[in-house]
Amino acid sequence: PPTPARFAQDKTQSAPPSAAAESAPAESARAEGKAVVFVYRPGKFVGRALEPSVFCDGVEVARMDNGRFFVLLLEPGEHRIHTTEEYKRVDLKLGAGEVAFVRFRLEAGMMKGRGNLYLADEADAFKDIKKAKPLGADKFKDTKLAVVDKAEAEALRKKYVK
Repeated sequence: PPTPARFAQDKTQSAPPSAAAESAPAESARAEGKAVVFVYRPGKFVGRALEPSVFCDGVEVARMDNGRFFVLLLEPGEHRIHTTEEYKRVDLKLGAGEVAFVRFRLEAGMMKGRGNLYLADEADAFKDIKKAKPLGADKFKDTKLAVVDKAEAEALRKKYVK
């Protein structure tokens, strides 16, 4: 079984391993041996037209659309998920097979499409991701780390989001 994920949001904390990750059989060959990170933005009326950028390790991955999610398949180790303003970030340390959930939230009063990222607990993430749709292929800026294919993203959601 995977070891507990370690992550930081300005400091290191430890989290229990994902029960979904431990019990689900391997489905995506691409995900095998990788850390899996769901980045999601719950659907909200306020700011729905704004599409802020999300980066992984300094590379712009996608423009985050309202009510959508995308999946990153990362090499085990340390990674930083951040917005245009790099101090608004979640630092992760994940092993192969571990799963993390990163929630994007627009900040009140922001009209430039910026917000903040938060490490979400499984229960909240499951509730929000079940309602979300996979991010459209046209929103991705770099496809090396992200799952762009909607069917593959749905299969990973089915596997990890209970």
